[in-house]
Amino acid sequence: MKCWRPSFNHDAIVQLCKELRAPSSQSAWAPTPWGRTLPRSCVGTDPSSYLSSLALLNVPALQKLDRLFFEPVMALLSKTFSRPMVALRLPTGQVLPGWALREMASGEGIPFHCEQDWNRVNLIENGTLMEKDFEPNFQMSFLYGVETPSSGGELQISGQDDLVTLNAGELLLFNAGCHRHQIRRTGGTCQRVVLGGFLRLNLNHTSLHCYV
Repeated sequence: MKCWRPSFNHDAIVQLCKELRAPSSQSAWAPTPWGRTLPRSCVGTDPSSYLSSLALLNVPALQKLDRLFFEPVMALLSKTFSRPMVALRLPTGQVLPGWALREMASGEGIPFHCEQDWNRVNLIENGTLMEKDFEPNFQMSFLYGVETPSSGGELQISGQDDLVTLNAGELLLFNAGCHRHQIRRTGGTCQRVVLGGFLRLNLNHTSLHCYV
């Protein structure tokens, strides 16, 4: 596990996230059992719903977040692992999103799991959208804190006593594929809002890839 406090323009990132969370953008969000995401995740959905959501990537606020948040994240992760970051593409050439905005309402949480539990319903991991080319022992998650909940919302890794609070402006990277973990139930008026995605290493260990 590694945590940074990168020198991103956090205030600008928060403002863009507020725009996307406004009532005028509600129809673009995808519900999940543990909150909602923008854009839709490839986990637990069907190819038609996932592919139709890719049109939302033209939203100006998402394009700005790509520059202010995701491009610096790609540079940081590429430097950390000494590998270039390469976008995933469909056979049609369509670039897949590498990150999503996630919002968890008060009272919600995520039970213990590891991402490998969900690979069978993951359209990228199960080979539905493209041929698989991933190192099986490298399935990381990266999370950037946009808004910290009033209470709860900590990351808890099975077998470890310490709880990890993701504060606003912090970037967390951990092995979510192999380590069972949960997000503890939130509370209060402030919601848990994060930007993040999955980080993968290709099979011959020459490049990194992000997706949601």
